[in-house]
Amino acid sequence: MNRSPSRATTSTTSSTSTAPPAAPRVPAARASRLPGSAGHHWQWQSRAACRDLGSTRFFHPADERGEDREQRDEAAKQVCAGCPVRAACLEHALRTREPYGVWGGLTEEERRELLRKRGERAVGTATRARRR
Repeated sequence: MNRSPSRATTSTTSSTSTAPPAAPRVPAARASRLPGSAGHHWQWQSRAACRDLGSTRFFHPADERGEDREQRDEAAKQVCAGCPVRAACLEHALRTREPYGVWGGLTEEERRELLRKRGERAVGTATRARRR
C-alpha cells in the first residue's frame, strides 16, 4: 500500500503522544570557526597526552557537581600540564568556542573568563545577554 507522508503520520489512536520530547538545543563549537579538513590543522591532536585516555576525564556528566567535578577537572588538568601540544589545544578550544570539557588545561568556565578578558564572546553568551 502506498501511503502519503501526511497519512503515514496520522494516528487514529489516543491523543497522547509516546514520542520522546525534543532534546534541548545545546551550544556546540561553531563549524565556521573550525580550521578545515586539511590534515595539518589537526596534526597536533596526534601528539596530545590525552589521545588514548578516553573522554570521561575531560568531559563531566550532566549531574556532576562539587568535589567530584573538581577532582575530575584536576585529574584532566594534570594530564594537560605535561602535554606537548597544550598551547595548540587551548588555542583550538578558544578559536572554536568549545563549550564543554577541559581543553588545553582550562575548564569551560575558565575559557569563558579568558575570552571575556580578551573582549570576545563564548558560544551562547550573546543569546543569554539579549534575553536579560
